[in-house]
Amino acid sequence: MHSLFAILLILALVFAASARTPCTDDVQCDEVSVCWYDYQCYTIEELQPDLKQSSFGIVVAAYSFTQCIFSPLFGYWSNRIGQVRLPMIIGFLIMAFGNLVYLSLQYWEGYHLYVMMFSRLVAGAGSGNMSLLRAYASTASLSKDRSKAIACVSGGIAIGSMIGPGLQLLFTPLGAEGITVFGLKIDIYTSPAILCLVLNTIGLLIVQFAFVEKNIQLEERKEEEGDDKPKKKLISPCIIALLVCVATRFTQQFINTTVESLDAAFTMMMFSFEKEEAVAMNATMHTISGAIAAAMYLGFIFTGVRKYIKTRVYTVISLMIPLIWMLSTYPYNFYSNHVKAMTNGSDANCDFSKYSWCADMTTVPIWAYYTGFILVFGVSFSIMNITNTTLFSKVVGPRPQGTYQGVYQMAGSFGRMLAPLLMSATYTFYGPRVPWLILIGNFITVITAWILLRDKMVPFEKYEAKRVQPVV
Repeated sequence: MHSLFAILLILALVFAASARTPCTDDVQCDEVSVCWYDYQCYTIEELQPDLKQSSFGIVVAAYSFTQCIFSPLFGYWSNRIGQVRLPMIIGFLIMAFGNLVYLSLQYWEGYHLYVMMFSRLVAGAGSGNMSLLRAYASTASLSKDRSKAIACVSGGIAIGSMIGPGLQLLFTPLGAEGITVFGLKIDIYTSPAILCLVLNTIGLLIVQFAFVEKNIQLEERKEEEGDDKPKKKLISPCIIALLVCVATRFTQQFINTTVESLDAAFTMMMFSFEKEEAVAMNATMHTISGAIAAAMYLGFIFTGVRKYIKTRVYTVISLMIPLIWMLSTYPYNFYSNHVKAMTNGSDANCDFSKYSWCADMTTVPIWAYYTGFILVFGVSFSIMNITNTTLFSKVVGPRPQGTYQGVYQMAGSFGRMLAPLLMSATYTFYGPRVPWLILIGNFITVITAWILLRDKMVPFEKYEAKRVQPVV
């Protein structure tokens, strides 16, 4: 593949961007639960014990809010200046500033929540440059190699997501007391931000000294048109196909964040897990899923299996897997076993005194939940990240893709922002049945769109040929 070295550098850049802690990138990352714990513990236990738990929902959503805004802005800026290097550098600098703000929390007595929220807003804004990585992977590869380039980007994110939470274990020996260096307290909560700064620096160095920007796809089209011929203006891409891909991205991130938000409460109620058991099982499932995902990405990159992947078919299959998972783990009334009542001093089971829906809530098979968990996060999302993103870039066609990829990332960010607010509220009032029904309806709608609009879901070249073909 042309510009392979540049694509591999992109893989390193994505890893540097996605292996951050505390969570400074939430694109396809499963670090939210770890970050939530860090933010919560650092602020409540260490800095401002009188804060309410509900305040942290806004803090978590702040990151996705600014990422929604700045992803398309970074893309538009990149298109205007004809490069990704400068926007990438600015994005890394903004993220570094966000981490510095997080480090300074200990000095802002009485304003810790607001400063933490500001650090999340800043970091989310800087992470908008992540859309440029997909945009560059799309224009720096030929159509036949697009899935390989996209696999490099998605693989970097997956590996970063796996390793990122594990890196936090390195700081456990520091404890809450930590050490003080030049007036800065370095402990289990602040040391991850220092690691973030190191990763930001690595990303900056890669972009500045090793990254050579080259738009293979655009150069190839210019060669085909020739210097003597008048430049043919590209028609607009198929809006319907773009919207279906964007809706698919939203749906993926929506269920991803929903599971992250509800997994602990759901498993403690359904399977009588104590909090420690639920967290340990969740970590185990994510580790297994992450290993499967990494293996699949490596297979896409280094083997010829991608030649046999039909984009539309495998996207629909990857959407069917989560739908089947939701259907198989819905607590149907005809199930015989019901949830147990929570006892004093225990986190397991259901609190009948707090939730009226506990009385008629049935339990689901544990094997169905965790088998589906691995299939969804390990297999389904790995396929979807490549097929849907690849087709989206092909639908856009041989043109600068910064703005389009920014909108694509914005859809995922919006899903991550909406899910914890909507689904946590519906779970609290109605139990898991209503959130599950929302997800089921979402997936049925998107799958139906892929099936009914399959003729629209084609690369730009085929769409263009149909549009300009004379009518007989």
